[in-house]
Amino acid sequence: MSLAQFLFSFQGRVRRLHLWLFLLALSVAYGGLFWQFGHFHVDHGGGWMNGSHYAWYGPGFYFVSHNPAFGLFALVAVWMKLAVLVKRWHDHDKSGWWMLIGLIPFIGGLWILIECGFLDGTQGPNRFGPSPKGLMREAY
Repeated sequence: MSLAQFLFSFQGRVRRLHLWLFLLALSVAYGGLFWQFGHFHVDHGGGWMNGSHYAWYGPGFYFVSHNPAFGLFALVAVWMKLAVLVKRWHDHDKSGWWMLIGLIPFIGGLWILIECGFLDGTQGPNRFGPSPKGLMREAY
């Protein structure tokens, strides 16, 4: 699988290791962008009642609204994260629609973390493709 397919395609399967490496790289990229461009304007003159952007919308809103390049990066990063996680669900022989379980407060995110981040996928090929580990299922 090429890097472009890994990051942008919703087809195939990926290993846990590749998911964790992707999340580490994404965290480093976000951290670098915040470090480089993350100088927030904080209005200390009266809080949210007087229209302070920081207090009313939070620093993230100000950062994205005043740095369009970061907003574009954030959209691309969301697409890449969805693509990688859908392929992780495929490794468990489940549809990518299982991502919607994340909409359940607390439990959904925990479920995704455990199933996609810690549990091993289907051994051998499944309906979404061959094993990303290159393993073949034993014949019984």
